[in-house]
Amino acid sequence: MKDDMVTEGVSRRGFFHCAACATAAAGAAAMPSTAWAGAAAAAMRGREVLHEFPYGAVQLTGSGRIKEHYDRIHAHYLALDNDRLLKVFRQNAGLPAPGPDMGGWYDADGFVPGLAFGQYVSGLARLAATTGDKAAHAKVAALVDGFGEAMIAAKNPYAGKNAQAQWAAYVMDKYVVALVDAYRLSGVARAKELLPIIIDKCVPYISPVSRDRIGKVDPPYDETYVLSENLFHVADITGDEKYRAMAVHYLLNKEWFDPLAAGQDVLPTKHAYSHTIALSSGAQAYLHLGDPKYRQALVNAWKFMEPQRFASGGWGPEEQFVELHQGKLAASLKSSKAHFETPCGSFADMKLARYLIRFTGEPVYGDGLERTLYNTMLATRLPDSDGGYPYYSNYGPVGEKLYYQKKWPCCSGTLVQGVADYVQGLYFHDDDALVVNMYASSQVTWDRAGGAVEVAQETGYPATDTVRLTVRRPGNGRFAMKLRIPAWAKGATLAVNGQPQAATPGTLATVSRTWKAGDTVDLVLPQPLRTLPIDDQNPNIAAVLRGAVMYVGVNPWAGIEAQTIALPSALAPIANQTQAYRASVDGRDLVFVPYFAIDTERYNTYFKVA
Repeated sequence: MKDDMVTEGVSRRGFFHCAACATAAAGAAAMPSTAWAGAAAAAMRGREVLHEFPYGAVQLTGSGRIKEHYDRIHAHYLALDNDRLLKVFRQNAGLPAPGPDMGGWYDADGFVPGLAFGQYVSGLARLAATTGDKAAHAKVAALVDGFGEAMIAAKNPYAGKNAQAQWAAYVMDKYVVALVDAYRLSGVARAKELLPIIIDKCVPYISPVSRDRIGKVDPPYDETYVLSENLFHVADITGDEKYRAMAVHYLLNKEWFDPLAAGQDVLPTKHAYSHTIALSSGAQAYLHLGDPKYRQALVNAWKFMEPQRFASGGWGPEEQFVELHQGKLAASLKSSKAHFETPCGSFADMKLARYLIRFTGEPVYGDGLERTLYNTMLATRLPDSDGGYPYYSNYGPVGEKLYYQKKWPCCSGTLVQGVADYVQGLYFHDDDALVVNMYASSQVTWDRAGGAVEVAQETGYPATDTVRLTVRRPGNGRFAMKLRIPAWAKGATLAVNGQPQAATPGTLATVSRTWKAGDTVDLVLPQPLRTLPIDDQNPNIAAVLRGAVMYVGVNPWAGIEAQTIALPSALAPIANQTQAYRASVDGRDLVFVPYFAIDTERYNTYFKVA
């Protein structure tokens, strides 16, 4: 591709400048940019039922499973060598390029050269903003400086032929999110300066029209429809309406948002990850444009995705949505496609859940977020030191957690972003209520008009059933606290300073009072063992869950999936363990543990149940 490539006589660069002029929001030019930005922010906020807290308002505490995984991933990405990450970009620019090659997908001759660099920067900026880690902030700044130097010097912004020819939009989106998060979360001013430069360099290589990707393997591969979410952010940062116009232009309305909003299930044959992450573009379109069709498209997409899910919460099989009436989820167990693409799919799915919580306030999306977090992203095998990363979660017979066959795959980028966002799903708020959406030892600081509120959460969940929330700073005390009671939590109990309160599964339990420092809320969430069929066509093929957590049989023998087991009644607790159960199967012991506890052992997920 060259800068002068044309479509109907208009160059790509010229096309976007024309599009920006033609589709800029009506009235925007008549207002000073700062005034418009303030009005736009107020309008966007008004379209939300609940709001996320900014990075840094919520911190993980204690030593629970989520905190342990969060800290390990933080340490892993902080330790990645800067020269190694920047080498392919420096080589492309003809600059000195010290350090070893990355290898795998990342190098100039790889599948997508330099593909996940931007996600590493983005994830580190999120981790730094949450934890206050100065070393992570410094690493973000150094990587942006090195990247910017190479990109300014390079004639071509793409570090290899495949990135240019097949993945130009995909890679540009990763460049952009790096700079957006580096500027917003790590305060790197250079990142804001680089945004228009990098976008202008990438635009000539990107399709002038948004085009769908059909299935998993058929071209076109380039996912132009993923661009819009971050382009809306660029418009907010720069105040330049051409980026908002570009974001609107690349929304995949005809093939995706319009039919979804109308209630049409267009998921089958779609590439699962890229179309799910594109729903985040629809979320930003709803916030920026106010068109309710985008909100409705997200609601309907979630509804259509629910029957596609494995017990983990991840959808399948593999990377493509299917026609469910054919029972393809169950059929996938007998093939090599009983997979969910994770962490990529987890990242997209958890973002969708958080947007829907913000737009609707409905607890069902918190239930979905929790199940996906614990059984997919949190359950991934930790990466190694040389580019080995998880890619698929395997739910077929005698599965294993394996690294992808190529080094530095796309999931190495979504892993750090997704884990960095664990804190974003714990709490939400509106003007008058703090919503406790998930249960992990943590603390939240809520700056509000009535004075700063600080609440601490202590729990061993999901190993234990109990949660305690303590008000450390009440502000003026006049706010409600709402706690998500999962739909499966039959018999849940709630007490405020020892006094019982109502707690109904599938709802937000609301406590309205004038709070004072030291007030406590005690929640008990019974986590019954239960089975979940793989699909409606095969009710006798099921996985085991305890609460939100999927359990698997460890070290299964050949043919176990064909044996009938009376689950969950056959399961008995193992002495002195809170998260392990034993079943006797024809005289053999089969031990069940949380999927997130599996490392290198083999396991079986789905069983023939009595």
